[in-house]
Amino acid sequence: MISQIALPIKKLSYALSISICCLSATQAIATAEIPYSSTSNVIQPLIYLDESRLQVSLEKIKANDTLYKEALKGIRSQAKVELKREIDPVTNKIYIPASGDIHDYYSISPYFWPDPDKEDGLPWIYRDGQINPATRGPETDQIRFKTMLTSLNALNLAYYFTGHDKYSKKAADIVRTWIINEETKVNPNINHGQAIPGKEDGTNFGVIEWTDIGKLITTIQLLERDNSWTTYEKQALQQWLNEYHDWLTTSEFGMLQDTRQNNHATNYDYQVVGLQIYLNKYDEAATRVENAKFKRIAVQIASDGSQPHELERTKSVNYTVNNLWALARVADLGNRFLDIDLWNYESGEGSSLKKGYDFVVPYILGEKEWHWQQITGGGAEQQLKNLATPMFRRTELLLGEEVFYNVSDDFGYEKFDDYDILVYAP
Repeated sequence: MISQIALPIKKLSYALSISICCLSATQAIATAEIPYSSTSNVIQPLIYLDESRLQVSLEKIKANDTLYKEALKGIRSQAKVELKREIDPVTNKIYIPASGDIHDYYSISPYFWPDPDKEDGLPWIYRDGQINPATRGPETDQIRFKTMLTSLNALNLAYYFTGHDKYSKKAADIVRTWIINEETKVNPNINHGQAIPGKEDGTNFGVIEWTDIGKLITTIQLLERDNSWTTYEKQALQQWLNEYHDWLTTSEFGMLQDTRQNNHATNYDYQVVGLQIYLNKYDEAATRVENAKFKRIAVQIASDGSQPHELERTKSVNYTVNNLWALARVADLGNRFLDIDLWNYESGEGSSLKKGYDFVVPYILGEKEWHWQQITGGGAEQQLKNLATPMFRRTELLLGEEVFYNVSDDFGYEKFDDYDILVYAP
């Protein structure tokens, strides 16, 4: 059974104190004085989940709080589905990337469509915000990869809160299939992500499709605690993650993604920083989070708090929310592991993450009318309710900062799903 960890984590640099709690009781049994490394026996705090919030949920469940018990019931129901789901590796796709290697991840850019004026439709043409269903089928890997991460997400939480080995065993099988098994594993690169038929064999925009690879890392971390990996598996996992980190930070597409001035770059940071923390590259992680002040916040957010690059899109609410959430998640990693405060940073021109949130709040509350384009989700007003409102509440819980002022204490929480309740503990 997995141990639970209660963590008021701040900085892991060179002094880390960890209290390890069992499901039955909270009992401190271990203290670490050095940062984690792949060769040490130190238990590393979960990177992509804040265990101080998970511990609140655990205590609520133990106290028979109906909200949290029902949320866990919902997660276990999802995990039950994942236990029965057949593992679908990258090698199951039909279309082969230009490399000729079926192990290379391959997807087609979602906003591209066959040119109706060309007999063969090539090259495909761009329609912003309009997803081509042909890019979301079993022929390519985008849905396959997303489904894999969704499966791990449910299994991770079910295992964390119950300790039942059936969840961890299935999660381990998924990781072995996707990362370790030579016959089915995915190569640690995204050279052929978001390809454009008739034009590009791959583009840097495919990197965003791996944004939530942290769910994979969470599985690896949870099973490290139980010594579930063999020595060979540990080495294979470390090698794969190191190679993927190197690809992210040194490849043409990775470096190009780093230069973007919108949500693509911010989501890129979220991947890279979390990987660097896991791989014990703290100096590199700290540098990247510090650079986010002037490379992301100062560039992406105007002095009035608007995000011009996101507002010009046809799904302006979606992209505004996406980028703010990516910045919040990078800020969370900076807070918990590196003692870097992105929330209170303000550029010389007055740009700040806080202003980015303040800009949107009046529109969520209906005090202002959103006049930018929003072609999906029932329009801007509906999307602000369904997408922005719960994300802003998650940010408050994630960062411990107030975003909504003078509103009902319950406002927005009704939009929380089972995952939100257990992970952010409202």
